[in-house]
Amino acid sequence: MPVSATTELVESDNARERHALAFRIAFAAAVGLTLGELLGWDFPFLPPMLAVQLLSERGPIGVKQGLAFVAVMLVACVFAVLVAQVFIDSPFVLLLVVSLVTFLAFLLLARGQAAGVAATFLITTAVVPLLAGESMSVAYGFIHSLIAGSALAVLLTFAAHAFFPMRVQAEPPSALAHDERDSVALALANTAVLMSLVIYFMLTPSPVSIVLVLTVISILRQPAELGGGTAVGLILGNLVGGLAATVAYLLITLLPSPAFLLLVVLLVGLIFGDRTARGGESGPIYTAGLMTFLILLGLGLSPLPQDSGTLFVARVFDVMVGAVYAISIANLLRSAFRAR
Repeated sequence: MPVSATTELVESDNARERHALAFRIAFAAAVGLTLGELLGWDFPFLPPMLAVQLLSERGPIGVKQGLAFVAVMLVACVFAVLVAQVFIDSPFVLLLVVSLVTFLAFLLLARGQAAGVAATFLITTAVVPLLAGESMSVAYGFIHSLIAGSALAVLLTFAAHAFFPMRVQAEPPSALAHDERDSVALALANTAVLMSLVIYFMLTPSPVSIVLVLTVISILRQPAELGGGTAVGLILGNLVGGLAATVAYLLITLLPSPAFLLLVVLLVGLIFGDRTARGGESGPIYTAGLMTFLILLGLGLSPLPQDSGTLFVARVFDVMVGAVYAISIANLLRSAFRAR
């Protein structure tokens, strides 16, 4: 076979795989959010958020990996509840424990080691104590949604690969090469940014606390560097995700139907999923934007105290301001820690 024909065949297979990956991401996002809404979960965005994270790793997961993911989520939730209950009356000690676990999680992510475990503990350790300080019932609802959502996310991942199988063996996203000092600098900067928000919301409870903390976690755990054009890209990606969530929320409130919700999220998922599937430096930007969309829209549709359309738009604005703060400060701190 001529070399040109072989090259064209490989490029065609890669293009089909990119399309399949985009459909897998959109399928998991749409079905996951719709099921979470139909089941009446307090946090219906968790199943699609977790499923998109699993699918963004490119390769399919096996049954053992899926069970391990759910088991790790269970352990992380139990650990977060114990930390919250033991140190709830000692805020300073609580912050020290949460800061230490957060730093270790970001350090593992920076080194590319046990990324799934680190991301799981990052979510539970940062969010559960924060919610427990406001209401233990809400914290338990979040834990229930996390554990059940992790199981549903694994099933969604299996279903997505069954409906849209891999055409070629996808290459895993390339990890950035960091030496030890770079990894520590990244972990310190990310921890400082995230903990500044956690401390602020512990002192000043806000309805946007969980939304903003989860959005910032999804930004900071992306492998893209927060420098130059990438930082601007992350800001724009989250802005587009917030605007898409606002439009989707207004449309769905005008036509409240599970089928319409499924179609709207499927469309947005295909748009973001296509850009994510292309890979490169822009891939993590669109992944973070899709996460922002799912978190904002899911919480707006949750059975928790409902917002009017005006308050929902105000919440989106607050989250966008917080995302700009997180990206900008993380960029500055990473540069400063590296210089030292």
